[in-house]
Amino acid sequence: MKFSERIGARAMQHQIQLESMNDALRNSLWNEVLSRFGGESPRWVRALHLLGQFLFKVPVDSLPDSEGTAHLWIRDRFFAARWDEVYDIVEFLVNEIDAIWRPEAAYQAYYQDQHKRFLLTVNYILERELSGYRFVNGVLVPISDPAEILAIEQASQNTQKAGLHGAHEHISRALTLLGQKPEPDYRNSIKESISAVEAVVSSATGDKAKGVADAVEVLAAKTEIHGALKSAIKQLYGYTSDTDGVRHAIMSQVDVGFDEAKFMLVACAAFVNFFVSKASRAGLLK
Repeated sequence: MKFSERIGARAMQHQIQLESMNDALRNSLWNEVLSRFGGESPRWVRALHLLGQFLFKVPVDSLPDSEGTAHLWIRDRFFAARWDEVYDIVEFLVNEIDAIWRPEAAYQAYYQDQHKRFLLTVNYILERELSGYRFVNGVLVPISDPAEILAIEQASQNTQKAGLHGAHEHISRALTLLGQKPEPDYRNSIKESISAVEAVVSSATGDKAKGVADAVEVLAAKTEIHGALKSAIKQLYGYTSDTDGVRHAIMSQVDVGFDEAKFMLVACAAFVNFFVSKASRAGLLK
């Protein structure tokens, strides 16, 4: 916190930025891009050609091929972009940073893990400047609570380690739909979150259970599960599966927005972690 803010001479910003981007946030993100890419370097040309081909979808032979002009081309596009387009650029650069760097073998040890370092620094900037977005598994999503992010990342890692590729893909898809810009797909994000739980249940119990409610009982017969927790899982799953729920009412007037989609993603991620852990201990997952 600045001195002027501590003594009350300057008002602190308290507004979370979800559908906007102030100058402090935009400038800070650009400064991190600038520090990551350096001055006049071939990285700007490689970045521009990747951006042009896969994000901007422009003829790449029309793009500049000198370091200085490539740098200015990206800079001009960055500062002219809408708030959501800035996030598109940052997300792309973070995920493609290793391909853009392509370090010489002699410098590989020094420049390794650029993706991780870039991602962590950008997340720090997003937190500091009160952005409502964070990187979770390489996707910018409107989730800023560390505990929620951890639950989702652990679910992704746990399903991958357990070989539950279907569940892993559902979690990734739910994240992508939640972070889709400029129009998130909340309804289908919820469906993917629920499907992740069902995929784990199906792998863990096979034909022994019909749905999540039965799966809880199958697991309870193999390993201890508190009665209140069993009830909570069944009730939450019922929200998504009854005749008025989001699953069976895709074309109805059910009110599904960000709060519901984020809650279901975090809750289903927690359930995935729970089921994987319990099923592994019970010998139901190899």
